[in-house]
Amino acid sequence: MDGGGNRIMLPLERQRRIRELLADREALTVEELCQMLYSSGSTIRRDLQTMEKAGLIQRTHGGAVLLESAAKDSPAMLRESENLLPKTRIAELALPLVRDGTTLFLDSSTTACHLAQRLTGFCDLRVITNGLKTAEVLSALRGVHVYCTGGRLRENAQSFVGAQTLDFIAHFHANLAFFSCRGAHPTGGITDSSEEEAEVKKQYIRFSDRAILLCDRSKLGRQMFCRIGALGCASQIICDVPLPPEYRP
Repeated sequence: MDGGGNRIMLPLERQRRIRELLADREALTVEELCQMLYSSGSTIRRDLQTMEKAGLIQRTHGGAVLLESAAKDSPAMLRESENLLPKTRIAELALPLVRDGTTLFLDSSTTACHLAQRLTGFCDLRVITNGLKTAEVLSALRGVHVYCTGGRLRENAQSFVGAQTLDFIAHFHANLAFFSCRGAHPTGGITDSSEEEAEVKKQYIRFSDRAILLCDRSKLGRQMFCRIGALGCASQIICDVPLPPEYRP
């Protein structure tokens, strides 16, 4: 107990509480966290450093923001405009893998959506996606049968997640699964910042013949909080630049 009668929390418990507070407030200063958690500034700063390394938060001048909250604000607008040329390049490199009659899994990433926009002129494609925007894009294409997973909608992420989503995917088998990530590291593997998104990607990998990771150069060398799997869980990695040797099978 501290001098004010408040129980002293263990580091993991305190960091969980920091994440909960940031989810509610989106951003907090070190001073505010000290007052809320009855902890010293040095303790809070150590926690924030640990959480930033784990890909949970981003430290700012004098405080922190939760990465998951930041991703919720305007991903449809923000992520679509980020790294536009690399995503276009990746989509163009991935397109030749698709053949008439193929069944595809596409995740909710903006890179997969760029690929969806290019699925024109095919016959009898079947595409299962948990991306609301991706499903909308595909619905306008001829020769494509679209299956939307349903589940709980992460509104600003335009993505369906949760138990219903995972169960829906398990009812299908795909020839190819195209998915993206938030980080790819030679030893740390393929990672994401959202536990729910990571579970969906794992399910795509599990129920497909070949899983293709769509990964622009900004993701290389990064490790986020939620592990999807080792680099080898992807049959192929498509990047906008030549992959360094340590990323090749």
